[in-house]
Amino acid sequence: MINKIDEQLRRYAWEATIIVAVSGGVDSVVLLHALRQYLPDTKLVVAHVNYHLRKESDGDALFVRQLATTYQAAFEQIDWSIMPSHAVEEQARELRYRFFARLAGQYRTKTIVVAHHANDQAETVLLKLIRGGRLEQLAGMSVKKRLVLRPFLGITKQQLITYAQQHHLSWREDDTNFDATYTPRNLLRNIVIPELKTINPQVVNHVNSFAKQIAEQSELISFQAKQYLPLLTKDWTKIPDLWLEVTLAAYLHEQKVYRFKQQQLKQIHQLLINEKKPTGSIQLSHTVVLIKNYRQVYLKKTTEIPNTVQDLPTLMLKLNQWQNFADDVYCWTTNQPVNSDNSFVFGLVDELPAIYLRPVKTSDKLALIHGHKKLRRLAIDEKLSQNERHDMVVLSTPNDDVIAVRVRQRWRLSANFVSKQDATNYWLAWRIEEK
Repeated sequence: MINKIDEQLRRYAWEATIIVAVSGGVDSVVLLHALRQYLPDTKLVVAHVNYHLRKESDGDALFVRQLATTYQAAFEQIDWSIMPSHAVEEQARELRYRFFARLAGQYRTKTIVVAHHANDQAETVLLKLIRGGRLEQLAGMSVKKRLVLRPFLGITKQQLITYAQQHHLSWREDDTNFDATYTPRNLLRNIVIPELKTINPQVVNHVNSFAKQIAEQSELISFQAKQYLPLLTKDWTKIPDLWLEVTLAAYLHEQKVYRFKQQQLKQIHQLLINEKKPTGSIQLSHTVVLIKNYRQVYLKKTTEIPNTVQDLPTLMLKLNQWQNFADDVYCWTTNQPVNSDNSFVFGLVDELPAIYLRPVKTSDKLALIHGHKKLRRLAIDEKLSQNERHDMVVLSTPNDDVIAVRVRQRWRLSANFVSKQDATNYWLAWRIEEK
């Protein structure tokens, strides 16, 4: 057993200073002992969190402080002063890893060593399986992830206990670890896994082996998904359907969006393959939304997405008067402008007291030579993005007949208002400097 632990420690290149997470339980006590035996000249920083959740917590902290002295290690402690009313386990985890990361910065090291072992890994994989999620999550904990190193993931709890007994080590027992009702993990540890061992005593090793295979397969899948990434934002239809969800997951990770659910990936997949919805969106979080725009996919901050209900007011244009609308200045005039690039001509058979500039309405139609086309259909045919739809503006008569619509800074004229022999020519001009 001693050789097995030494073999695990020999796999890594150790820094001159490392942070060691020590709770006082047998796992972390063995970790601290083994590290000091294997790295006699390394500066060890013992990091302990006192959660004050048990009456024995202060005794655990004192025990770990004394251990640090015994092994010539620095000692650092943080106390959990504010107890949360919910999600205690998750918040405790966040507290300790923030603490460890702060110590790594303080002591200028990139190595935080924790004592997670094969039984912890088996419990983690089973919890992920029960709760549901993405395939790669069934790989369990990584041996190395950012600053955190877990050298004992290939060693079982019993092997650590055997090591501790062989070296006559003492440790602190947390009675809550044996309460099957305390946490779902405790239920697995004390009831489920022991029952599974009656089927096969090697269940812990087999679950760990399964997790390792999934990790390896996930790496292969991730590698292939990254080959498809450039297509996702250019033309996602060229990605085989089988690879869409894993490519989407890879894209979200690349964009630093990590908290999303498998169900959200399926919703995005369904949106993409839905031919009746060429555009659409899926809210991933309070601040991030994924946009489908025909063959393109991209992310936007929620605050950057325009409100689908346009808030521009309707502007009544008076003849030959310049007026502000949105970011431009417009004039409805009987005088032909000098700059034809910033104007268009249309014919009116009857004189009108005024015409109007306004946002598009869902009921708006554009007259064509043969029939009419709804502006909503025009937006689809033109493959307009949500931003481009938001920018559509209509020029209309007092009776709300559409004279022209602005699409991508270009005006489309209604067939009813094309200049004719019996019509008077008018112009709509904009962005003209001389007023």
